[in-house]
Amino acid sequence: MCFYGDLNGHQGCVNTIHFNPAGVSGSDDKNVIVWNWATKSKEIIYHSGHLDNVFKVRVMPYTDDRTIITSAADGQVSVGQIMDNGQVSTRLLGLHNGRVHGLTIEEGAPYVFYSCSEDGLVQQFDMRSHAPTKLLLALHSRGIGYL
Repeated sequence: MCFYGDLNGHQGCVNTIHFNPAGVSGSDDKNVIVWNWATKSKEIIYHSGHLDNVFKVRVMPYTDDRTIITSAADGQVSVGQIMDNGQVSTRLLGLHNGRVHGLTIEEGAPYVFYSCSEDGLVQQFDMRSHAPTKLLLALHSRGIGYL
């Protein structure tokens, strides 16, 4: 591995980077940046809609890098949809009762992903439905229980 270059754009601590052909990052400034790796420049910058630091950002597969999911310290899970004119529409998909540190995309699925939070809850999101499915609650001192 070798140093490729600097990417300057966020006004806060960068908490997450998703390496894919487009490349995206999220930060304490609550913004998401879509990068052009070749030119080391910003293609799109938008406010995530979150009220606190963005902890995780992921690009959904099979969406031409136009669907970006985010999670944050505000307990929210959101989606940003890049439109043909370059504008981004964001919407809230679900909530946790704690900071959301993890987002994982179901392999081969352009609509399904999972979130996990400090509240111990693992949720499944299918962007074709209106509400997440609560899958698992990990209790701190009592073991693991299902909801």
